[in-house]
Amino acid sequence: MKDYATSQIRNIALFAHGGAGKTSLAEAMLYVAKASNRLGKVEDGTTVLDHGADEIHRKITITLGLAQFEWKDVKINLLDTPGYADFVGEVCSALRAVDAAVLVLRAAAGVEVGTELVWERIHDHRIPTLVVVNMMDREHADFQKCVQSAHDRLGANVVPVQLPIGAAETFKGVIDLLHMKAFITQGKGVDAKDIEQEIPADMQAAAQAARNVLVEEAASNDEGLMQKFFDGVPLTEDEVIHGLEKGVASCKLIPAFAASATTLIGVRDVLDDMVGLIPPPDEHPEEVGVKPGSDDTVARHPTTAEPFSAVVFKTISEAHLGELSLFRVFSGSISAGAEVLNANTGKLERVGTLYDLVGKERKEVGKVVAGDIAAAVKLKETHTGNTLCDKAQPVQLPGVDFPQHVVSEGIRAKSKGDEEKIGVAFQRLHEEDPTLAVQVDAATHQTLIHGMGDLQLDVLVDRLKSRFHVEVELFRPRLPYRETIKRKAEGEYRHKKQTGGRGQFAEVHLRLEPNTGKGFEFLDEIKGGVVPHNYIPAVEKGVHEALTGGVLAGYPVVDVKTALFFGKYHDVDSSEMAFKIATIQCFREVAEKASPVLLEPIDEVEVRIPEEFMGDVMGDLSSKRGKILGMETEGHYQRIKALVPQSEMYKYATHLRAITQGRGTYRMKFDHYEEVPRDAADKIVAATRAEKEAEARA
Repeated sequence: MKDYATSQIRNIALFAHGGAGKTSLAEAMLYVAKASNRLGKVEDGTTVLDHGADEIHRKITITLGLAQFEWKDVKINLLDTPGYADFVGEVCSALRAVDAAVLVLRAAAGVEVGTELVWERIHDHRIPTLVVVNMMDREHADFQKCVQSAHDRLGANVVPVQLPIGAAETFKGVIDLLHMKAFITQGKGVDAKDIEQEIPADMQAAAQAARNVLVEEAASNDEGLMQKFFDGVPLTEDEVIHGLEKGVASCKLIPAFAASATTLIGVRDVLDDMVGLIPPPDEHPEEVGVKPGSDDTVARHPTTAEPFSAVVFKTISEAHLGELSLFRVFSGSISAGAEVLNANTGKLERVGTLYDLVGKERKEVGKVVAGDIAAAVKLKETHTGNTLCDKAQPVQLPGVDFPQHVVSEGIRAKSKGDEEKIGVAFQRLHEEDPTLAVQVDAATHQTLIHGMGDLQLDVLVDRLKSRFHVEVELFRPRLPYRETIKRKAEGEYRHKKQTGGRGQFAEVHLRLEPNTGKGFEFLDEIKGGVVPHNYIPAVEKGVHEALTGGVLAGYPVVDVKTALFFGKYHDVDSSEMAFKIATIQCFREVAEKASPVLLEPIDEVEVRIPEEFMGDVMGDLSSKRGKILGMETEGHYQRIKALVPQSEMYKYATHLRAITQGRGTYRMKFDHYEEVPRDAADKIVAATRAEKEAEARA
């Protein structure tokens, strides 16, 4: 591929609800642009972009794909994103790298759940957008209905720049409203050609009406054009295009296209307008970051005259090459072999070979300029979201905005010797998808995996087996319950043991009382030296150990004030160990008299749903022992805040999608601990004791 100036580059990502034909559209673009010599098919597993073994098997996009190719002297960096919410991290990575979005709709369905969710992110990032109504050759295809659904459900100003000629089995071409010409696609595959014709007589009135709307929309984006339009002076073709460009760049206008990726109808027109209507990187606003280690802001303009700066937006792990870092250059340029600064870590990186990608195929490039995207191999200290920059003029740019995880599962190796392998594998998989996280829970000592949904975790399990040869199983994690007491109690315990020679002796008297919200407190109330001062620390250690062992079911005891108020010792037989043992037994016996109760974690949950599901969701939260805190209106959505026991939130992401037709989202965070109702507590205690007995037998 030849060298391109910043003005000759377009960075575009395809977004859609799963199954809208987004990857098929990408394959059609590559085929039409001669970047691929065959028209790949998802169902056959022959696509350029969905080349992973799990993608071929599942027939869905899982990992962000990049294809770089030329169309009419412009380099297009095309990113293909997953359509399933579980892989939203890939969508977030793409949004950090691109200057425009192509929102793909299914012609028979219009705006679907996944379309709404991804549109919110596109809209929040203020990214210029095109809409492609795909699958116009399928049954029940309806272009106008799709455009209307985008108006109604997205609140977007979607304006057709094409009209389809026919629909379903009669779909054979498009009318270009910019040039008022019809293009009929004849032949299939390598033989497909667009033949220019006059607009069919039965569509001329509709085409003219749509053309009038398009011209008015174009004029509304420029004061000079608007004045000409009101004066009744016809706008030239260039003026209409100029007005559309301004409307697209300002996100006030979304052009709509009709296409069929599998028959290639309309695909060339989409490529033409991706080049013609989407602004190049040098027409986008400057990037604003900070000087590393300070709050001083630094601006970087999209030109090669500025110091080098780039953001790594995606990491791909390849078996033979290692990690491949995909980065977007926001200013300056970089050449293979250059030494740059990682602004996040403060460490220098030597950039080796640079690549352009078309799926898994790589082509070496010598230099990457402002606005372009490339891949670098083996950056040792660089991760997704990091900034690479000129070491003499450093800047740290915003990274990738990943969402908080919404599902958690316990995970363990089926073979005991594989724990170390799991750690290495997780590190690699987290690099590829930062929405995956693993932790060892300090309270339950279980390994937990966090993510965005059940499908994502299923893919994780498959990848552990196929790529890292580790078999694991997922299970419902044990919750971090706590125990406490509700009333004051006191008691004593004497530890005495004689085995010949020196024995063991210690007697402690403890008083326990609730210390709600203040944690653990230890009081030394010994008077007269009945317990020597050097044994007091051993008593406190014994209390700490007893706290971790629990009273009811072995969960840690919290919010207890413990006082040592009397005791006895022996000059020869007493020891620190003896006092520690006596303390542990005394604490347990006294705690059992102090009305011990079980505490459960309570999460603050915020659910965001369309208004029509509010009653169902509120009722569902109430059935989960939730306490509604309040509601807020946000456009067509409602935000419900509630306090819900963590035990009721297991697999809530899947449940919420089911009761809101996939349109509900939520986030949660730990809030406090609260006493478990007696009936539920008895069941939890019995189940925990049974589980521990089973573990002991194993």
